[in-house]
Amino acid sequence: MLKCSACGSSRATVLINGRPYCTYCGAKILRNHLVRTLINMKREGLITSIIRVEDYADA
Repeated sequence: MLKCSACGSSRATVLINGRPYCTYCGAKILRNHLVRTLINMKREGLITSIIRVEDYADA
């Protein structure tokens, strides 16, 4: 049985980069990645400055 690499839960359901994660920890990892991607896109001028992505960075 797989265990979550982050919290040790025995309910691992997601593989990210070959490591098992529970849905809660996997969602946090994906959310952080998406926020970083959006911040980089905003910095490069690919998305409008009206969108306040920084508000979601630490939430």
